[in-house]
Amino acid sequence: MSEAYYDRSHLPAFGTINQGGKELADKFFAYYGAVFADGALSVREKALVALAVAHAVQCPYCIEAWTNGALEAGSDLEQMTEAVHVAAVVRGATVLNYGMQMLGLSAKAGMGSEKAPEVTAAYFSRLQNSERKRIAIGQKGLAESFFRYEASVFEEGALSRSEKSIIGLAVAHSVQDPYAIETMTKACLETGRTLEQMTESVHAATAIRGGASLVHGIQMLEQAKRVAM
Repeated sequence: MSEAYYDRSHLPAFGTINQGGKELADKFFAYYGAVFADGALSVREKALVALAVAHAVQCPYCIEAWTNGALEAGSDLEQMTEAVHVAAVVRGATVLNYGMQMLGLSAKAGMGSEKAPEVTAAYFSRLQNSERKRIAIGQKGLAESFFRYEASVFEEGALSRSEKSIIGLAVAHSVQDPYAIETMTKACLETGRTLEQMTESVHAATAIRGGASLVHGIQMLEQAKRVAM
């Protein structure tokens, strides 16, 4: 029994999560396999989506599995790195997007600028998404630097803009950011993605986030054994 919370021996033991409920585990693994089969998205695209989401949800087991999966599917280091930057910029933008709430509340308390977003009954609104660059009110230099980084991440590179958009859509769902979901859905449509492809991308995010929860269950199994000893 390992003393490490994240031990490499946990990943190959993933299947043992069925000890507490075989029927549910079997159904999850059947779903997981179906998600990552060739479909409207290729196995290679799905592997890159999985790699990016694995980083976004900070699952070391998933990162190892899908680094290997992306390599086996034919992606190179530059493509994988760009996928990770998509995850980084979408997750980072999510933090700044939520910062609009902080700006509005600060302005309501008499601090900041009249240009800050108004505090309304809705925590999230489409108007706030269109005005997200107001986050620069609090620190213009840092905000502008981030937006330059964001723009460069989605430029054509080792991955196409279309590939980056489908990866970004999955990450946006995995971090539950309504602004990012709207923005990345529009980017996918603008770069020619179909509804079926976008839906498969969201299922890949679902499978990784669910798998990340289950593989962490190996720690639960180990702790249960410790208590029983």
